[in-house]
Amino acid sequence: MTSLLERQLIVLSGKGGVGRTTVAAALARAAADAGKRVLIAQASAAERLGRLFGRFGPVGTDIVTLAPGIDAVNMTPQSALHEYGLMVLRSELVTRAVFENRAVRGFLGAIPGLDAYAMLGKAWWHTTEMSPSSGASAPRRRYDLVIFDGPASGHATLTLRIPGAILAAMPKGPLARDARAIRLLLSDPARAALVIVTLAEELPARETAELAAAARGPLQIPLGPVIVNAVPSDALSDPGSDAVLGPLAPSSDGDAALEATLRLARTLRSHRRIADEQLERLRLNPGGPLMLLPRLPTADIGPAELAVLAARIAAADAAPPDPAAGGHVVRQSAAQQA
Repeated sequence: MTSLLERQLIVLSGKGGVGRTTVAAALARAAADAGKRVLIAQASAAERLGRLFGRFGPVGTDIVTLAPGIDAVNMTPQSALHEYGLMVLRSELVTRAVFENRAVRGFLGAIPGLDAYAMLGKAWWHTTEMSPSSGASAPRRRYDLVIFDGPASGHATLTLRIPGAILAAMPKGPLARDARAIRLLLSDPARAALVIVTLAEELPARETAELAAAARGPLQIPLGPVIVNAVPSDALSDPGSDAVLGPLAPSSDGDAALEATLRLARTLRSHRRIADEQLERLRLNPGGPLMLLPRLPTADIGPAELAVLAARIAAADAAPPDPAAGGHVVRQSAAQQA
């Protein structure tokens, strides 16, 4: 598997609530730690990204720097369409006259999927954006990696279909030219990947399999590893724990602290067993590499917790596939998961 962090574009999707923004931030941190210049391009996202990097101001439609090597933008359909119009029409005055016209706005709003395509197109454009010229040095792209924190799996298929639909409907013109470039990038496994973020739970695992099937089928988009977020610890799943916890039925000696500890231990073991069932399901369908991220002991994730997740991503991205797991990058020791 080509290193995920060597791609130019990563499209993140997955069922709502699986932690895509957290994973996008961790991927960006891992890439920046490896010397990459990264842009996180969000699609009309709720404000969480700034807090993950210890920044209190919101991320808006203008690019901001979150950390060394990491920029971010929170795209909206309106801002993305305006920027596209400016690139095509090459005049702020003409662009405003066109896109602020009520009739034009009504027409554009009636085109299915145009808002999603505008944001996908903006993310693609940033993969082509060049840094300002710096003397005699050769020109280079402004960003080595763009992470498109895209729509949930229910809308991702529609969004990723649109470049092909445009080419089928209008094979010539500036819109077709850009759609063709987007399609070429999205179909190139050396430059792009769809990364599905999921949880080790039944409904997210089911949506993961459905989106992966669409990527391999009509979309023809290369899949990166499936990132399984918030995996419960397996520290209590080894045989030694069975030998200790098995004989200890709920105590009747009045030791409330001991009973509470045993209940917690059994709950953790139960969560991990359920997670293991879903991980096995994901190994079979969609198959391919799995990258596991641990459940963190806090919901208030900040720079320190992000560094933990980024280190896990970097280690898994650099590790060879594990033949014992059918080629899947999944192995973490109990101590690492704890």
